[in-house]
Amino acid sequence: MTPPSTSNTAPLLDAAFLRRLERMAIAVKKVHLGAAKGERRSRRKGTSTEFADFRDYVQGDDLRHVDWNIYGRLDELYLKLFQEFEDVTLHLLLDVSQSMAFGTPQKFAFGQKLVAAMGYIGLSGYDRVSVGLLTGERTEGLTPIRGKASANKLFAFLQNAESAGSTHLDEALRMYSMRQRSRGVYVVISDFLDEHGVENALKRLCATRSDVYVVQVLAPEELAPELTGDLKLVDSESEQYTEVSVSRALMKRYAQNRDAFVEKVRNYCLSRGMGHYLVSSDTPVENILLDVFRKGGLLR
Repeated sequence: MTPPSTSNTAPLLDAAFLRRLERMAIAVKKVHLGAAKGERRSRRKGTSTEFADFRDYVQGDDLRHVDWNIYGRLDELYLKLFQEFEDVTLHLLLDVSQSMAFGTPQKFAFGQKLVAAMGYIGLSGYDRVSVGLLTGERTEGLTPIRGKASANKLFAFLQNAESAGSTHLDEALRMYSMRQRSRGVYVVISDFLDEHGVENALKRLCATRSDVYVVQVLAPEELAPELTGDLKLVDSESEQYTEVSVSRALMKRYAQNRDAFVEKVRNYCLSRGMGHYLVSSDTPVENILLDVFRKGGLLR
């Protein structure tokens, strides 16, 4: 499977990288059984046709699952256990507000590639993959898809996406959850620069009772700005501006505020059992998957 390309649009991911992604899988910490049986082996023992183990019979167990051959030899009742399979939905939620268009490379372009890579890993593992594009004004979604044959649909959807509008993550997630209620694994990719605050949005993710991972993306210019002189700083979403004279004291205060903001998001996530990753938009996606997500438990 190769991503689509046109004369004006480069592929999101190259073919060699896609082959490497096929050897990865989404790690699921909780059991999420969907409406249909999936192909992911679960920690639960169920009623499929693949034998898993025996256990002692206890009063009330279904006699249809008793191994009568063992009973005939040992005169004891044992139940046959079968391997259950999960139907997991991978929810990939990308902030596409105007602030994500900032940076070199853009945070939005980084998010597109990361969602494409994560989605392809899910499709290769035959998980269901759902994508939501989040802004304050709208929430666009890709109907859940499954299987590598659906990869081109995923790539085309992402390549047609644009970054625009203001950020209101809580409202965007509310609209997404109205359409997609299935539990599973949620991965939210955003800079979390939301004037409405992020606590309610993160609380809404907790309410899904799913595995939740927060990927906070900042541009190199935000992590280590190189600014001098008198500047006019314009908010990309509200278009409000402020004039500043850059000094060493001002840059020190900026660094303190940035670190405090990131730490606030991180602490909120960790205190509620959500994974948190801070990444720079200039980090290769492959490094994020191998060095960050694998070590952090999101991939295996």
